[in-house]
Amino acid sequence: MAQNQPIELRIPMPWGCLAGCWYGDQQIRPLLALHGWQDNAGSFARLAPLIASHRSILAIDLPGHGRSSHFPIGLSYHFNDFIRVIHRIVRHYRWEKISFIGHSMGAALSFYYAAYFPAKVDMIIAIDTLTTPYCTPDIQIDISTILTERILAEEEHQQESVELYSYELLKDLLYRGSEQSVERAHCKHLLERSVRRSISNPEMYYFSRDSRVKQLDLVCSQPELVLALAERLDDISYLIIKAEHSEHLNEERLKDVFTILRAKSRIFEFHTLKGEKHHVHLNSPERVADCVIRFIRMNGSHGATTTKARL
Repeated sequence: MAQNQPIELRIPMPWGCLAGCWYGDQQIRPLLALHGWQDNAGSFARLAPLIASHRSILAIDLPGHGRSSHFPIGLSYHFNDFIRVIHRIVRHYRWEKISFIGHSMGAALSFYYAAYFPAKVDMIIAIDTLTTPYCTPDIQIDISTILTERILAEEEHQQESVELYSYELLKDLLYRGSEQSVERAHCKHLLERSVRRSISNPEMYYFSRDSRVKQLDLVCSQPELVLALAERLDDISYLIIKAEHSEHLNEERLKDVFTILRAKSRIFEFHTLKGEKHHVHLNSPERVADCVIRFIRMNGSHGATTTKARL
């Protein structure tokens, strides 16, 4: 099968399933590709085919995103829920080790998972984020209070009629909603997995992802916690790619974390891609692939070959 034609798969979960796309050799333990908040596996649709001949990639839709099952009504989405989803994937495939490529929230999930289970992670490729945002206690209290109200309001809103949009309007909403980070020409890769055509009005579409993910309860870190997490990462190969025109990765604020990672990582690299925005891997996949492929070659096939994955 061509490397740019992934296998669509479903991974069973207690509440339904995770949808995913497997690019490349199914005999090789893949890089687990984790997308950003409100994105989906389509985030890697242009990058994964460029990498798959060097290392297979499994790009998943996190719960409530893309084509994956939604959490039951009455439950909300929390960052730590996604950590446990990753652990379920590891158990499902019986991986002794796991390698990550993550964008934005997906990069932060990789960092936290590696800190919780340092013996299980051998490689992290983080695109334009390292960890969750820093947040003072008073702001965290305010956020939690507001989220509690918004989550319940979102559940009530879901009981109302579905809003329909033209495809051009959907592209415009995504473009503006990403702060113009996703170029209009590439919006289709995310929309393909997050919208559906209306049966009653075939010219119109609606969002099929769970609208409750907009109220994700994110872990807002304090510097002391992030440093403690970083100290737990040991002998991991770490590649961090920053988009120049993005505020999602603040080098100055994270300099102490970088110092720890440089000291403890087996291999550590940091690259800034000039002129790029947050969704650099979707807009300029060739530039990201150059960094990633060199990094993968530097690491060889370290721990990658496994028994056949259970697709």
